[in-house]
This record gives sequence, C-alpha cells and structure tokens, in this order.
Amino acid sequence: MDFELSEEQKMVRDMARKFAEQEMAPILQEYEHERKINFEIIKKMGDLGLLGAHLPKEYGGVGLDYVSAAIIWEQLSQASWTQTLNSLGHGVLAGTILMKAGSEEQKQKYLPPLCRGEMIIATGAVEPNAGSDASAVESKATLDGREWVINGAKNFISAGGIADTVLVLVQTDKSLGTKGMALIAVDRDTPGFSSSRADMIGDWAGDISNLAFVDCRVPEENLVGKVGRGLQNALAGIDMARLFISAGAIGMAQACLDACIKYTKERYQFGRPIASFQLAQKAIAKIQAEVFAIRWQVYYAAELKSKGLPHGKELSSAKWLSTELALRASAEAIRLHGAYGCTEDYPVAHHYRDAAMSTILGGTTEMHILTIGRELLGTSAIV
Repeated sequence: MDFELSEEQKMVRDMARKFAEQEMAPILQEYEHERKINFEIIKKMGDLGLLGAHLPKEYGGVGLDYVSAAIIWEQLSQASWTQTLNSLGHGVLAGTILMKAGSEEQKQKYLPPLCRGEMIIATGAVEPNAGSDASAVESKATLDGREWVINGAKNFISAGGIADTVLVLVQTDKSLGTKGMALIAVDRDTPGFSSSRADMIGDWAGDISNLAFVDCRVPEENLVGKVGRGLQNALAGIDMARLFISAGAIGMAQACLDACIKYTKERYQFGRPIASFQLAQKAIAKIQAEVFAIRWQVYYAAELKSKGLPHGKELSSAKWLSTELALRASAEAIRLHGAYGCTEDYPVAHHYRDAAMSTILGGTTEMHILTIGRELLGTSAIV
C-alpha cells in the first residue's frame, strides 16, 4: 500500500474540504437549530459529483475507488457528519444495493437521479426487534397476483422521512429463515406507507425516521434482486455504509483536533495560553496520534475493498476504532473548551452528539468486536 495519496486523490480531498468549509459549515447552526433538511446542499453535492462518488459513470456516478470516496466522506464530515449522512448516505447504502442487485431497468430508473440529487432512496432494514440480528426481520411481504402486499414497521431509518423510495427488507416466508427474505422498493406515495421522525441525540440537521407499512401494494417488479438474497444484498450496502461511517468518524475527530489547537492557543488562564499547559498538550497529542494511526486503518480497509479482497475484520477494526475515537476526541474537545464547549458557539458540541450515533449506526462496537473475533478464531460467540 502506498502511504502517499495520488494527485487525483489530493485534488478530490481539496475540493471536498473547500466545499465543506464554504458551503456546509457556515450554515450548519441554522439547520441544526431548526431541525430542518438542507435540500439545496444535496443538489450542490450532486452537481459536483459527490453523491455518487463510488458509483459507475454509466449510471451518473464518478467511478472513484473506495479510498478516494472515503477521503470525500472524511472531509465533508469535518463540517458536519449529520449533513454528510443525510446527503450521501442513501447513495452509499441504497446506491450500492441497487448496483449489486438491481435490474438494469432499476439502475437506470433510480441511480442517475440519485447521483444528481433529484431523488432520495432510503433503506429500511432495522426493526423494533431486529437490530444487530438482521435475520430477525418480521416485516412481511405476500405476493397477491402481480403485487406485493407489505405489512410491518422499520425503526431509525436514515432519510426515511424524506425519501422518495425506500428499499424495504421483508420476509416472504418465515419458515425459510433468511432464504425467505427480500428487498422491495416502496414509493413514498404508496397508500398505507407512513413515517414519523425519531428524535435522536444527534442528527439535528438530518432525518432519521420510523416507518410503517399497512397493506402497502406495490408492483411485483419492485422486487430488487431475488427472493432469498434480500439479507445478503442489504449487507452489501451496509458494508459500504461501514466504510462511510468510519471515514466520517475520522473527519469528526480531525475537526475536534483542529478546534482544540485553535482554542487552546487563544484561551488564556493564569496569564498564559492553555496550550502551554502539559495536560492540554497531552490531550491534543493523544488525539493526533490516534487520528494518524486510525485514518490509515480506514484507508487500508477501503483499499482492500477497491481490490475486491476480503476485508471483514479490517473494516470492522476501522469502524470500531474510528467511531470510538470520534467519541473520545469530541468529549476531550468539550473538556478543553470548558463551558464554551457545551455551547453552539464553538464547533465541537455537534460532533459529540453525532459521534455517539456513529458508534451504533452500521453495527455497534460490540458486533464489530465479535466479527473480528469470529474471523480470527473460526467460531461465533453468538449461538
């Protein structure tokens, strides 16, 4: 692995950083305070090719390798992980699923407008009784003639309340277990489909919603992939989402580090800047050392994905370490800022809120630890 970014990757990094600084950061507080979605910024991202960075050019994407895509996600998340998730998350999750399992007609229908920022496609997998155990899905789809009839509920779905279409993970035959599972596209205006926003600790400028499906009838051709492959296809998207979350977590940690360096140089106590205090320097140095190390773990997992190589334990390691780092770094940033860190006057409190969520979305820390253990030891800790 080359530890030097290519010229193209540097250009991508600089472009994404400039966009984050000029377009996202200045207006973040407005959208967070009003708990509203910045649809304009989604369209701007589409114009720059940020929404479909990893998707093929023939479907409206840019066709970048996964390291380059991770660099984009990292840079944008330095301004706001929430806005990055809300703007890019559906392309990462649903876009990947459609590329893997969608028919050519479905790819042509959904991916180009998604990449242009004209369509939002959510993915509904998590349920009240199915979180880490995705195989426990209870939402049901029954084929009635040429239509699927869907009943069930989904919890904590990113962009679920604003999506034009939702890829819903359902069970078609409970007796078949995971072999009865399928993904079916349900449009927003389908009778019987409803959503309600879930108030979360973070994601103030985004949308995470609970969804309900009551006798929703959709055409048979809305099936994405094959019955029996629903869980596997959903996991392909979730795998990509884990890389997205890992990169975003590094972005949050870096943003907190930058804020701490700036603030401790400006804040005077006892007649000198607190940057000269040994404990402040140790806290900042520790964050920097961990950012250096874990960023390359994220890029390494992305490189393995780009090459089509096994990357399960490597990506789980990246997701575990990066999100826990984001949480520690943002908490330390608040301490270094003192009471000011608990206000919105400085750019650390919103990262703390979002970092807490990043440790859960895309698989909890505990599940990733078990994934690594299973690969290394050849046995599952879950019976």
